[in-house]
Amino acid sequence: MTSSRSRLANLQDFGIYPTPVASNLWDNIAGMQLEKDLIEKKILLPLMHHELAKKHGVVLPKGILLFGPPGTGKTTFSKGIAGRLGWTFVEVPPGELAHQGMEHQARRLREFFQLLQWLERAVIFFDEFEELALHPERASPTERMVSNEMLRQLPKFRQGDQRLLICATNNIRMLNPAMLRVGRFDFVLPMGPLNNEARKAVFQGYLGRLNVGEVDMDVVTERARYFTPADIEAVCALVAQDAFEREIGSGQDYKVQTADVLRAIEAHPATLRAEDLERFKEDIARYCRADYCRLVLE
Repeated sequence: MTSSRSRLANLQDFGIYPTPVASNLWDNIAGMQLEKDLIEKKILLPLMHHELAKKHGVVLPKGILLFGPPGTGKTTFSKGIAGRLGWTFVEVPPGELAHQGMEHQARRLREFFQLLQWLERAVIFFDEFEELALHPERASPTERMVSNEMLRQLPKFRQGDQRLLICATNNIRMLNPAMLRVGRFDFVLPMGPLNNEARKAVFQGYLGRLNVGEVDMDVVTERARYFTPADIEAVCALVAQDAFEREIGSGQDYKVQTADVLRAIEAHPATLRAEDLERFKEDIARYCRADYCRLVLE
C-alpha cells in the first residue's frame, strides 16, 4: 500500500506543495464584501457544518469557477477560503502539468487527479484554467485531449468529500463550453473590479500599515477608478518606499499625505480599462450562476 509520505512525494514531483493558510486571511481581505457574503453562506457554511447541511438536503459544494480580469483577487480569495475552512491549500502552478511536453499533459492531469483521491480537507486551486479547458475552436488536437481529460476527471473529483476545487480564469470566453454546463461547477462567480467602497477599504488596509498623516480617501479612491487590488498594493508599496527615502534624506518624521498617494497613482498604470469593465459586465450577464449576479451588475 502506498504511504501518505510517498503520495506527498509524488505530488511534489508535479511541483505541487500542499500548504497551510493563516485562518485570519479571509477576514483580512478588504472590500469585495458582496462576494465574501455569498461565499460565506453558499460555500463555507455548508462545508463547515456539513452534517446540518445534509440534514436539510443541501448539496455540499465541490467546485467553483472564478472569472474576471487579472489582478482582481481570485488567488487571494481561494487561499482565504482554505484558511477559513482550516483546510490545506494546494495550488497547481500554471504550465506545471505540461513541463514534460504538451503531449504528456493529459496523462499527467489524470495522474494528478488520482493523487488527489487521498487528500482530505484540501482546497485545490487551478489558475489560468483556460490552459486546461480551452474552447475546441481555439484548441489544437493535443489541447482538446487535455480539455476532454479534465471533463472526465471533474465528475470523479466530485465523488469525494472534504475537498473543494477552485478554478480561475481571466477569460471565461476561452473556456470549453462543456465546462460551463450545470453539474461541472456548483458556482460560476465573477471576481471583478472594485467599486468605490471596496477600493477605499483596500487602500485603508494597506495605508494603515504606513506612517500616515492626512489622506483624503475620497479623492484617492476616485483617482484610482480602474485599479485592481494588486494595483493598489503596488501603489502603496511605492508610497511606503518614497516616505522612507524622504525621512532618510531629511532626518525628520515623514507622514504620508494625499499628494504622496496621488503621485504614486499617477506613476502606476491601471490594469483595467473602460472596455474591460464593459466586457466583464457582458460576461456576468452571460455566465454568472449565483443569486447575487444582479447585485454585481447594479
